[in-house]
Amino acid sequence: MNPSHKLEIVIKPPSAKTPTIQVTAAGIVMSISVLGDSLLYSVLPSRLGEFGLAAGIGAGLLLSINRWVRLASNAWAASLTKRFGLKKPFFFSIPLAATTTMTYGLFPRFWPMLIARIGWGFCFSIQLVTMYMVILQQEPFHRGKYMGLYNSLLRSGSLIAVLFGGILADLMGIQTTFLLFAALTLLNFPLVNRIEDRGSSTFEKKGQNTINEQNLNLTISYRSKRFWGFLLGTTEIIHNNRVRLLSLNYLRFTNSFTVSGLIVATLGFLVQERFGASIGFLGLTFGATTLTGIILGTSWGSEVSLSLYFGKIADKVSPGKVLRFCIPIVTVGTLLIILDNPFPMILGIPVVFVAATATKVALDSAVGDIASIAHREKVMGRYATWTDFGAALGPLVGYGVIQLAGSSLVYFGAGFLMLSGLVAFTLTERYLIR
Repeated sequence: MNPSHKLEIVIKPPSAKTPTIQVTAAGIVMSISVLGDSLLYSVLPSRLGEFGLAAGIGAGLLLSINRWVRLASNAWAASLTKRFGLKKPFFFSIPLAATTTMTYGLFPRFWPMLIARIGWGFCFSIQLVTMYMVILQQEPFHRGKYMGLYNSLLRSGSLIAVLFGGILADLMGIQTTFLLFAALTLLNFPLVNRIEDRGSSTFEKKGQNTINEQNLNLTISYRSKRFWGFLLGTTEIIHNNRVRLLSLNYLRFTNSFTVSGLIVATLGFLVQERFGASIGFLGLTFGATTLTGIILGTSWGSEVSLSLYFGKIADKVSPGKVLRFCIPIVTVGTLLIILDNPFPMILGIPVVFVAATATKVALDSAVGDIASIAHREKVMGRYATWTDFGAALGPLVGYGVIQLAGSSLVYFGAGFLMLSGLVAFTLTERYLIR
C-alpha cells in the first residue's frame, strides 16, 4: 500500500476547556438569544392589536420570514465561519440578537419588526452554523451526545420564553419583557470566550479519504458539480457519501416539513375543526386553545428532557438504527391524526414529537459524521437550509391544501413524504455502506 494512503490519526494536545464546557457555553448563548423570538410566537397571535396588526398575511409573514431568510443566510453564515473562524461571527451575533429583541419592544409595528425578523434570520444562521462547528471540532465518539446537549439547551430557552415570558408580559407589559430579554442577551459575551477555535477536529482522519475525494472530484463534470453543490453545499465528497448525504438532507426536510412545519402550525386549526371549542377526554373537558397548548408543549418539553439521552443512544447503537426505528413512528403517528377521534391526537402527537426529537439528534450526528473537515461549514450550512425549507414550506402547503381539499389529504401526503424519506435513506444505507 502506498504510504500516502494510510489512515493517519492526529491527536492534538488536550484542551483545558472540555468539549462539554464548550458545547454548553455555545448552547446557552443560543438559548438566551432565542428568548425574544420564542416569546414573539407566544404573544403576537393573541395580541395582534398591540402590534398594530390584524389576523392575516402580515402576522404570518412576521412569524415566518426569518426561516425564508435562512434559506440564503445559512450558506452566507458558513462562508463567514470559514473565513473568520468561530468566535468573531458568534460575537457579532449577540448584539444582533439583542437589537432584534429590543425592536419588538420599542417599535411594535409591522415594518420595523419585519426588518428585525430578517435580522434575526441572519443571526440564527450564524449561531446555528457556529454551534455545529463547535461540536464537529470535538472528538467524534460522543457527537450524538453533544448534538443532543445543544438541542436541549436551545429548546430550554424556547420553553422558558413560552412558560414565563407570557407571565412577565401580563405582569410588566410586552415592551418591558422584550427589553428585559434583550438585556439578558448581552450577558452572552463572556460565554463566547469559553469556545476554542481549533479549526479542525481533535481526532482528524487524514490520508486515504482526503486523497480519494480530491482525485474523484477531478472527474466530475461542471454541470454535475453545480447540481451537487446546490444540493449539498460542496462537491468535495466522494460519490457514495454524496448520495448518503443527500438522503439525510431529504430525510431532514421531510421530518421538518411534517413536524415543525405542518403539525405545529395546523394543530390548533385541526383541533377546532374536528372537535369544536371544547373537547372531552377521560372525563375532563379542555378548551381547544388549552388542549393545543398542552400538546404543543410536549414538543419543546421532549427536546429539553430527552435530546441528550437520544444523543447518547445514537452514539451507542449508531444514528442509522435510531432513524430506522423512529421514522416509522413519526410516519404512523402522522397518519393517525387523520382519524376523527381525539385519542390518536392527544396521545399520538406527543409520541410523534418524542420520536421527531430522536430523529433530529440522530440526523445531526449522521450528517456531522459525513462532513469532511475541509468543507464541514458548507455541508452543515446546507443541511440547515434543508431543515428551514421544510419548516417554512409546511405551514404554507398545509393551510393552502386544507382550504382546497381538507386536512385528511394534507396529513396523508405528509405521511407519504416521510415514508419516501425513509425508503431513500434505507436504500442508500443498504447499498452504499460496506
